[in-house]
Parts: sequence; structure tokens; C-alpha cells
Amino acid sequence: MTILRPLAFLLPESGTKIALIILNRPLDIALTTKLWTKSMLTAATDGAVNQLCKIFSDNKDDFLPDIISGDFDSADPGILEYYKNKNVEIVPTPDQDETDFTKCLRIVCQRLDPVKVFSIVALGGFGGRLDHSLANISSLYTAKEMSSLPVMLVSSSSVACLLEKGKHTLYCDTGLEGDWCGLIPIGCPADHVTTTGLKYNLTDQRMAFGELISTSNSIVDAKVTVDTDQPLLWTVGYKSSL
Repeated sequence: MTILRPLAFLLPESGTKIALIILNRPLDIALTTKLWTKSMLTAATDGAVNQLCKIFSDNKDDFLPDIISGDFDSADPGILEYYKNKNVEIVPTPDQDETDFTKCLRIVCQRLDPVKVFSIVALGGFGGRLDHSLANISSLYTAKEMSSLPVMLVSSSSVACLLEKGKHTLYCDTGLEGDWCGLIPIGCPADHVTTTGLKYNLTDQRMAFGELISTSNSIVDAKVTVDTDQPLLWTVGYKSSL
């Protein structure tokens, strides 16, 4: 049984520490600041350094990542040199068989003390190019081989994480949950899915693209359960608490 409180990382409690990965997408300054202050370790992928410098142009010295990694085909050379001069660790990852996110995630998992954090949060996981969004989702499947910590993909309005096969209890009691959620069978069909706590529950049903997928669903109970024979992507909207 896996127990997860998917939106806990958005709460103000100082005890809910995270590892933060900044991806190369436009950043919201308030959300980025909030997540940064909750982070035990921060990393940026390649072109994400351009985004950081853009939103923190007046006080970028206060937001120095611990690690910058990537093949550096997107990072502005001047910005990269700035961070290098600030003694930020620069880790070249030229391997083209994996995305910058996957490679950065592997580095973070190697450096992280899993006892001190409760999740890894990737900011900028959605939006923009569809192939990039799908690649980020694919990285969630790779992540389960790197760490037992949940990895959350975050955009300005939604969160997603991978539920592996088995039984899950999701506590949706933060008060930040939005008015929609979804369970998506990405990767392969799931032949046996049962849920409770949703407006449209499933009872030992099959989910597959071209058949049934659960989108535009909603949470009706603070405790949601999911029992699945294959991995499913859980996604939920959230309300701004900033």
C-alpha cells in the first residue's frame, strides 16, 4: 500500500521539504520562490538557467541552484559563466539517449538524502511543446528505478505523478485541490482498476487509450483510493495559495 498526499509540497509548513528541479519553461516568480524556500537541494536543467535569471534578475544571487546539468545547447553561455563564477556545480551530461530532465533527476537522486525530503518536485513539467511534456512523463517511469521518493511534475495549474501498480491511498485534504482530476493509463493498458473517493469511480474496469480513460473527473472525498494492475498517471489541478 502506497500512501501519498500529492499536494503537500504546496503547503506552507516548513517540515515538508523537497528537492527541486527547475525545467526549461517560463517560471512564475511567486511559485518558484515558494518552492525554492522549501527545498533542501535545487537543480536546474540547461536552458532553465535562462528562466531563472529572467525572473530573478534583480536578486539572482539569492537563487543560486546547487547543481546545473545538461548538454548546454540551450543555456546562454554568459549566464552559465555567471553561475560558474558563483561556484555553482556545473555537470555536463552530453548523453543524447536521455533527456536533460532524466539526467538531472539521476544526479539529484544520487546526491539526495531521502530521509530529509518527502518528494522531488520538477517545476515546468507541462506546457509548451507536447513532445517535451510527454518526455517528462516518460521520465517518471525511469525515476522509480532511481528513488523511492515520489516525483511530482508541476505546472502553474496542475500536478502529476506516477502511481505504480498496486494499491494507493491519496490524501486530498490540503484545501488546495482544484475542481478536476484524472487517471491516465500512459504506457500500457490497465485491465483492472478500482477507485473510491472520485465523482466517477471505476470498479475493476479496463483503461486504455482508444477505450476508457478518466479525465475531467473530480475529488469528492478527502481520501481517494486507487487499485491498479498497471501504472497510472494521477493528475490534479490546484488552487493558488500564493
